[in-house]
Amino acid sequence: MSCWCPCMVYGKNRQRFDHLQENDTADPEHGGSGCDADCCMHLALNVLCGFGWVLQLGQRATLRARYHIDGSYINDCLTAFFCTPCELTQESRELAEEEMTASNTERLGQTRNT
Repeated sequence: MSCWCPCMVYGKNRQRFDHLQENDTADPEHGGSGCDADCCMHLALNVLCGFGWVLQLGQRATLRARYHIDGSYINDCLTAFFCTPCELTQESRELAEEEMTASNTERLGQTRNT
């Protein structure tokens, strides 16, 4: 999916990340269809000037900071530019790990309350 429709994967990742930041729980829609404003912006930038990858830089830096992942802005830039599908897949996997942790924590809390 990241190879053929990176805009949709970007949109899904963005929705999942925003939901985690706001609620500390996994997005019940798992990023939805991915066809949202973020997807359209990524697609438009790719089609018009080939710069959709630029949107990924901010999100990647925020993810690295949130998960304490070593790296630099230059590495983020090179990864997003030269390997957009790999970068999007890596983000998706990091989000999946946090969603799994959040779900397990939520279930553990519910079990203790019963």
